Amino acid sequence: MAEYAQDVAEVEDLVSRATAEYLAGPEWALNIALCDCANAHHAVCDDIVRFLQRRLQSDNPKVALLTLVLTETLVKNGPPAIHSQIGSRLFLNQVAALSDGSLGVDVQNQALLLIRQWADAFKGSELHAFQDVYRQLKMRGVAFPEIENDVPIFTPPSSASKEENYSGSAPMRRTREQQLEKLHADLKVVQEKIKLLRDLHNRGQTGEQLEDVLDFLRQCQPRMNTLIEGGIMGKIDERTLEECLNVNDILMKTLEECSKTKMQDMMTFDSPPGANRTAGLQQDMGELNLNGGGTVL
Repeated sequence: MAEYAQDVAEVEDLVSRATAEYLAGPEWALNIALCDCANAHHAVCDDIVRFLQRRLQSDNPKVALLTLVLTETLVKNGPPAIHSQIGSRLFLNQVAALSDGSLGVDVQNQALLLIRQWADAFKGSELHAFQDVYRQLKMRGVAFPEIENDVPIFTPPSSASKEENYSGSAPMRRTREQQLEKLHADLKVVQEKIKLLRDLHNRGQTGEQLEDVLDFLRQCQPRMNTLIEGGIMGKIDERTLEECLNVNDILMKTLEECSKTKMQDMMTFDSPPGANRTAGLQQDMGELNLNGGGTVL
């Protein structure tokens, strides 16, 4: 009994921290830790969902949105015990209530997106409430957002790619296999750039080449986060997600090491690249363009 109480206290703390209003975005480490708890201790699954319901009642849009994202992560990575609890009519009605737009369009769209995803995912299962709630909203004339299953875009399109996009002849979409193959190639390029930065840093070299590499990796950093988020939400396979996590870890450590040296002034992540080196950077971006000629994933 004492062990169960300890497990409940742990998951309550995780839910609270993962949906805190001060967070800038989803805290994926906490989300996955909660999934691990649910998979290891099925007895606390109903408690987890109870804590989620409590957070969904918040008037704070950020808390509600983070709770919806956490719920989605649990459905995709949790045990059947979680599915049955989230698939209760009581919980789904609470999610559906957020689709009225009272907490903003982001919360509204996320709630509708989840209801539609779950209706598709649990079609034919014994959890009929997923389908029932979806049908009820459809009958009311609610417009659901489209579900996107493509691999997340890694790198920004180059200026050449943008021009091709507006040329009037859109190329065919890449297959998922081609997208993943290109993504692995992109990650290798990032690793090569990291190695180059380390070499330049160790030699104490400064100048335009160093600045170009720093700018390149700086622009890759937020896109690595997008890839990791997509992997956790099931948009890329586990092997690719593991590779993304490893590359991102090396990238963060390398940039942190460089920021502690005299190059710190060049490590301001929120400033745009210098105009005198834009051409070289655009060439690097072209090498890493996941879209392959401007195709939008």
